[in-house]
This record gives sequence, structure tokens and C-alpha cells, in this order.
Amino acid sequence: MPGANEDERLKLGYEMAKILLAAQDRTVANLRTRASGILATAALVVTFSTSVGLLRFDATKNLLIPRWATIALIAIFVIQGASVMTVLWPVNFSFGHSVLGVVDPRVSQAEEKPLNHRLVSAMLDDIEVNSGHIRRMAKFLQVAIVMLLVEVAIVLIALSTLE
Repeated sequence: MPGANEDERLKLGYEMAKILLAAQDRTVANLRTRASGILATAALVVTFSTSVGLLRFDATKNLLIPRWATIALIAIFVIQGASVMTVLWPVNFSFGHSVLGVVDPRVSQAEEKPLNHRLVSAMLDDIEVNSGHIRRMAKFLQVAIVMLLVEVAIVLIALSTLE
């Protein structure tokens, strides 16, 4: 019975596609949560470094944090902010399809099974498009993480050069 076998394969493909789309949804949420944490940590580092530089003056009224460190921290924070914004910015993801497309009686009456190749194929296409967005988000999150490490290193170097 080739028809029954085909139906089973379609059901399996549909279920697998649903699982993959749900996993992608969780991945996007995870990336965005991590990006928010990076931005909060970066803001804390900048706040700490500026409070040390702005509140502690030496005899000549110069800031204790060197100017190069201040400029570098500003530049890094801007790069971090842009990277995090890229991760957090809304993107048109597709994590599922309309229930009406599967259960609409008009579809069934048109001698076309609700669970068909087009639906599974559309879901697979969505998975591929979502994967590209997720890879891009992950790259920008990596940039933000590296910038956080550089930012902390600059603060530590600047503080270690204080006299």
C-alpha cells in the first residue's frame, strides 16, 4: 500500500519539522537572553570605569582613567550595543503555520489532504531561512562577547596604570 507509506512519511516529516521549528524558537530566545545579559554586563563595566575616572581626581584635576581608555571604552560599548541590537532586533521568523491551513474543511473538500508535501516543504524552507537568521545572530553575539572581554581588559589595564 504505497499511499499509507507516503502518509506515514508525511506525518513523520511534519512532526520532525515541528520539533525543529520549536528548537529554533528556543534558540532565538536563548540568544536574545544572552545578548541582554552581555549588554547589562557591559553597562556595568562602563559605569564602574567611568565612576572611578570621574569621582577620583588627582592634584591636577585630570581624570585618573587615561584618555585612550575612555575613548576605547566608548568605541567598544558602541560596537557591543550595535551587536546586541542586531541580536535583539525583530526579524521575521516563522515557527509554524496557520492551523486553518491544516484543518480548513475547504482544503479537505478539494481532494487535497491537509497534511501534504507543500506544507512540509514550506516548513523546511522556513527552517532554512530561520537558520540563516540564527547563524547571523550567533555571530553578532560572539562579537559582543569578545568586545566584553576586551572592555574588561582595557579597564584592568587602565586601572593598573594608575599612580
